[in-house]
Amino acid sequence: MAKAVTSSSNGDIRGKDKMPVVGIRVPSWASFTRPIFHGIVEFIRNREQWHIQTLVDSTNEMAPMVIDENWTGDGLILFRHSSDEAAAFKRRRIPVVNLSTECREKGFPTVIPDNAEIGRMAAQHLLTLGLRHFSYWGDPSRAYSLERGQAFERRITEAGFDCINIQFEPDTLPWEGRWVNVRKHIIRELRRLPKPIGIFAKDDMLGSNIIRICNEHRILVPGEVSVIGTNADEVFCQICTPPLSSVAYPGERVGYQAATLLSSMMRGTKIDDDYVLPIPIHELVARESTNTLAVNDPVVAEAVNYIRSQAPVYPIRVSEIVSRSPLSHSGFNKNFLKQMGHTPKEEIKRVRLARLQTLLKTSGNKISQVASEMSFESPEELTRFFKRETGFAPKEYRKHYHLAPH
Repeated sequence: MAKAVTSSSNGDIRGKDKMPVVGIRVPSWASFTRPIFHGIVEFIRNREQWHIQTLVDSTNEMAPMVIDENWTGDGLILFRHSSDEAAAFKRRRIPVVNLSTECREKGFPTVIPDNAEIGRMAAQHLLTLGLRHFSYWGDPSRAYSLERGQAFERRITEAGFDCINIQFEPDTLPWEGRWVNVRKHIIRELRRLPKPIGIFAKDDMLGSNIIRICNEHRILVPGEVSVIGTNADEVFCQICTPPLSSVAYPGERVGYQAATLLSSMMRGTKIDDDYVLPIPIHELVARESTNTLAVNDPVVAEAVNYIRSQAPVYPIRVSEIVSRSPLSHSGFNKNFLKQMGHTPKEEIKRVRLARLQTLLKTSGNKISQVASEMSFESPEELTRFFKRETGFAPKEYRKHYHLAPH
């Protein structure tokens, strides 16, 4: 099995084996980017050997690594770069794969998460909470933020609701005391929002900040404000109370696909500079910040709670739920749709699909075992259901999610 060889200096380490020297520069301040490196290493283990050069914090016990416009090597994977760096790498014909939406127009092929799908997924999650008011909090100077917000608003509008769009640019504020001004802005916007409301924040740092300020001002989370972020950054999601729900950044798949693309470029394959590979989003980490059901109708609330407790292990029918209520079948369906924005059948399907995706991602059980656990009539029925709802066969989904071939 091939090994990743890591170097901490810019010296020529290729030697006789002529392994490519690949530089990797991803931000160390965000825990959500660390899986990018794991995905790259997974590629190396399964496909080909590279010497890796990357920035590490060694408390000055190792020679420092600098990856800038003067770097020399065979290929680069960069999370953001300057125009000067881009020009220098192009002059030296160093293949580069970009990992930032913000640098998509700076001359290199790009691998990024599907920002539109992030927005849609966040909207769909908040729509299942029975909320009537929704808001997107973004930064108009960031392309990724605009893409997520536009998709979020479209999905909310499709469901028949309005989206309150809140935009501000922290970078325009003075560095000294910036957090004070950001805090004032969040307080002002929170006070004017209708409640209960679902808020989608452009990233986990903003989502975490919103929750902490809600706590300071005795705004109940999730009772009055439900919050979801993006990236599933463990640090930001856990430093607030309650912990923040978040759409997960597909770091390992971004890293693996970036390495695959760079490998082909280093072998001479011509890739257009404007090529963009969006990585599908497969995971939303639901935590306590969205653990609410904002439904005033007690019949619908009881029905939803029953569905969410039973549907993961049993394919309940709508008629079974109706029999537990004082309403007729048509009256129940109409009331449910009015309160939730979707039908009880769709709620059952959503809950079962979410449970099935979790089992496929987190357990190594055979499809037949999963089918039995969820009371599908057969593994074939499970496969038909999953493919109809996602476009993937269960085995394809597992392979795609776990990256490496099994």
